[in-house]
Amino acid sequence: MSDANGDIRLSIIIPAYMEELNIFSTVKSLREYFDAQPYPTEFIVVDDGSTDRTSELARDAGATVIRLVSNRGKGAAVRTGMLAGLGEYLLTTDADYPYEIDAIERCFDEFRNGADVVIGSRNLSESDRGRERTKRKVISRIGNVISRLLILPGISDTQAGFKCFSKPAANKIFSLTRVDGWGFDIEALYLAGMLGLKIREVPIHLIHRTIQPSRIKSPMRTAIAVFLSIFRVHWNRLSGKYQG
Repeated sequence: MSDANGDIRLSIIIPAYMEELNIFSTVKSLREYFDAQPYPTEFIVVDDGSTDRTSELARDAGATVIRLVSNRGKGAAVRTGMLAGLGEYLLTTDADYPYEIDAIERCFDEFRNGADVVIGSRNLSESDRGRERTKRKVISRIGNVISRLLILPGISDTQAGFKCFSKPAANKIFSLTRVDGWGFDIEALYLAGMLGLKIREVPIHLIHRTIQPSRIKSPMRTAIAVFLSIFRVHWNRLSGKYQG
């Protein structure tokens, strides 16, 4: 993972929709951590059609902003950022910055050991869910149970917003993804497995923050959305839409 030539080691992709209360603090905190690291990092905020000051505040904090014309969904925002990022590795994390960022070092260890995709898990023995908000916990449990039973056996946490990809893996996966909204991460992990890529999980620790949490759906709506996403993934596979 040499960066002696000045190439970007890590791209951090932050999908954001109406996040003016969070985004400046999130980018600032990330920059403080990575400015102290011995490798170049870029910060990309993909504004998913916000009508507030999300884009302006992200730029003020030092991020590159890609602005989508309309609100297409988190999956579309992550796909856009992943295909635009220049880093050797590309991390996507949530705009409300809920996870300790030093987990990235565990990701690098897994990449050194041959991984193509490394995802954060809140369900490993070394993980710490902290004072996780009840709604976020319910949503993650619903998504995990449904996806693990129907499409992704062997992965303990499909829903955490902390996922890192090598550049070749990101290009292969996100050039094929079709899900724009909720469930995009299930599709991305499914495609990684279909492509024969090596997926590893690392423990993550949640941060308790007082800033406004990101908008998330009700548990019932989320359960329906996850199920529909899984159905769509299977339909896309059967109809040949994942043929690169």
